Amino acid sequence: MKKILLSILALGITAAVTAQSNQAPAANAILVSQTRDGNVVTSRYKIPHNSGRHAEFDVHYAINKANITPAYSGNPQQIADLKDFMAQTKDTTMHISAIHIVGYASPDGNATQNDTLAAHRAQSLYHYAVNTYHPKQKIDTTHKTFKWSDCVAAVEQSAIPQKEQVLTILKSTSHSEAQKEMALRKLPEAWRYMTANILPQMRYADIEFDYGVDEFVTRTTTVAATEPAKPVQTSQPTNNNNNMVVVDEEMGIIIATPRHESAEEKREERKSRKENKKQGKEVVEVVYW
Repeated sequence: MKKILLSILALGITAAVTAQSNQAPAANAILVSQTRDGNVVTSRYKIPHNSGRHAEFDVHYAINKANITPAYSGNPQQIADLKDFMAQTKDTTMHISAIHIVGYASPDGNATQNDTLAAHRAQSLYHYAVNTYHPKQKIDTTHKTFKWSDCVAAVEQSAIPQKEQVLTILKSTSHSEAQKEMALRKLPEAWRYMTANILPQMRYADIEFDYGVDEFVTRTTTVAATEPAKPVQTSQPTNNNNNMVVVDEEMGIIIATPRHESAEEKREERKSRKENKKQGKEVVEVVYW
């Protein structure tokens, strides 16, 4: 009956997913870096993921107990795996979106007491997680008491004595939970097997994480070779002085004049400056020696 722990630790979740693609990046992609080698541009994008993955860890309890015993049953491995997982949550590429804790109780015994016991187990794991790891996310807690019918799958896969009789009792729809337990107790060998191998696996609490890991995508594109910018001669502003060269570039109007200028040339130069100033173009004087 125990939920199967996903083997997420073996996947190396701290290493963000990396892919090579020449497709256009996702709409939420963030450009991390960009380099150019000749006419090849390599861009690296981060695609944030807040969900899509799940991790689960179980802590088992002794019968009628709700306190966590680290050395009990399979707890040492589960607690160690939880510790490793929480250490990896410090990776900035990993994002936890939700944390859930569910406490469980086996069906044997008083139903009301079992419900209380399941709730206490959920609370004990909650306090352990909060006090040990101080997660930023809110932790939701709930609890559940198993019914005898929940034992069917485990019994079918087991080597329990008198299996067919046991299954008939468990699947019955005409008997109450208390009546089913009484009937099972009348099968001593089967009951001993259940109390040793099946019911203990139903006394636990689990903590579940929904999370995502950012993906990194590298994209290469080919672009046209870059050519040096070439000055473009313009007819503006107009000037009849053959000794003056006017070039319109991105930085504004560049006026190139000879070193020695006549009075007429200087007047034309000033006139040209005023005209271009009105047009909002910066005028830079370049003197040729």
